[in-house]
Amino acid sequence: MDQFFKISQRGSSLRQEFIAALTTFATMSYVLAVHPSVLADAGMDRATMITCTALAAGIFSILMGVMANLPIAQAPGMGSNALFAYTIILVMGVPWQAALGLTFWSGVIFFLMTVTGVRRLLLEAFPNDLKTALTVGIGLFLMFIGLKNAGIVVAAPAPVLIAVGDLKNPAVLLAAIGVPAMVLLAHKKVPGGILMVIAAITAIGWFIPNSSGGTLTAVPDAIVSKPVSSTSLFMAFDLGYLWKNFAFAFPVLLSLVFIDLFSSLVAIRAMCIRAGISEGANNSKPIYRALAADAIATIGASAIGTSTTNVYGESAAGIESGGRTGLTAIFVGLFFLLALFVNPLLMIIPAHATAPALILIGILMFTEVRHIQFDNLALAGPAILCMILMMVTSISDGLALGLISYVIIRVLSGQVFKVSPMSWLLAASFGLYYLLI
Repeated sequence: MDQFFKISQRGSSLRQEFIAALTTFATMSYVLAVHPSVLADAGMDRATMITCTALAAGIFSILMGVMANLPIAQAPGMGSNALFAYTIILVMGVPWQAALGLTFWSGVIFFLMTVTGVRRLLLEAFPNDLKTALTVGIGLFLMFIGLKNAGIVVAAPAPVLIAVGDLKNPAVLLAAIGVPAMVLLAHKKVPGGILMVIAAITAIGWFIPNSSGGTLTAVPDAIVSKPVSSTSLFMAFDLGYLWKNFAFAFPVLLSLVFIDLFSSLVAIRAMCIRAGISEGANNSKPIYRALAADAIATIGASAIGTSTTNVYGESAAGIESGGRTGLTAIFVGLFFLLALFVNPLLMIIPAHATAPALILIGILMFTEVRHIQFDNLALAGPAILCMILMMVTSISDGLALGLISYVIIRVLSGQVFKVSPMSWLLAASFGLYYLLI
C-alpha cells in the first residue's frame, strides 16, 4: 500500500489520510442534501437522487484515488447541475432522459480531448477573462436560484420584475438568517459549516408550525434504513436525442463540456500545487490521470442517473489537513457510500434549509470576478455580457453570446489575428444555431 500510494514518499501516514478524508467529507457532504433538491426541481425523484448522488460521489472519488493517486474527491457538480436542471430541462424542455444522454456525450468528448490533448486547443478558444466570466455567471445564476427557492425574492409585475419576499414567513426568515451564518462559517474556514447550518435550520423547523397544521420540518420515519433503489434511473439515458436534434442540442452539449473542462482543470492544478504535486516534466501524469478520471466520472454519472460529476474544490480542506495521496479520496468515497443508509434524515431537509447553500456557493464563485481585466473593455465587455446573460437567460446562452461578442469586438478593433481558429469555429457554430432556431 505504501509503495502504490507513495504514502511515505509524500510525507503522509494512514492516520493522516483518514483525518484528511473526514475533513473533506464534512466540508462537501452538503451535496447529499443540495444536489437532490436541485434535480427534484426539474421533476426527478428526490429520494432516488439522494441514492444516485451518494453512489456517484462514492464510486468516482474512489476512482480518482486509484487512478490518479490524488487527495481529490468527486461528486455531482454545483453549476453543472443548475445547467442540467434549470436550463436544459426546465427552460429548453429537454426530457431528463435526454439530458442524461447529453451528459454522457459530454463526458465522452471530455475523455477524448484529454487522451488526445485537444483540450488545450479548446481552452485557447476562450480568453482568460471569458473563462472567469463562466464561473462568475454560474455563481450569479446559483445565487438567484437560491434566493428564489428561499422565498427571499419573488416575481413582481413590470417594470420591477423581482421584489423582496415575505420576511415575516418563518421559512423565509430562517433561510435569510442562514445565509450570513454560512458566510461567517466559510470566512472562519469551519469544516462542514454549510452542513451545520442546514442541520440547524432543519432542526429548528421541528418547533415551528406551518400553515397546514404540521411543522416546517417533518419528523423522519427512521434514522437509518435500506438505501432507496435507483434502478429506475440506471442506464435510463437517451443517447439518441443528440443525433435526432443535433442543431438544437449541440450548443448545450458544448456548454456541458466547457463547464466540466474549465472547472476541473483549474481545480485539479490548484489542489495539486497545494499538495506539493506541481505540473511539470516529471509530475504531469497525476494531473492527466485526474482529468481522465473526471471524464470517466461524468460518463458513469449519466449511467447512474445524475448530472455531471466534477472534482470538488472542497478537497482543499482535506489537503490542508494533511491529505497527500489517493487514500484520502478513497476514504471520502467510502464515507459517501455509508451515507446511503441515512436517506430518511436527508429526505426531511426542507428547501429553505438548502437554499442558503446555493447562495453561498454562488457568492464563492462570484469572488473570481476579481480576475477580470476591467480596464480592458475589449476583454471585460464580453465577460460582463456573458455573466449577466447567464443570470437572466440561461447558462448556455450566456456562454455562446459572450464568445460571439468577443470575436466581433476583436474584429471591429482590428485585432483579427488575435482570435484563435477554434474561437472562430465555435462563434460561427453558435451564430448559426441562433440563425436556425
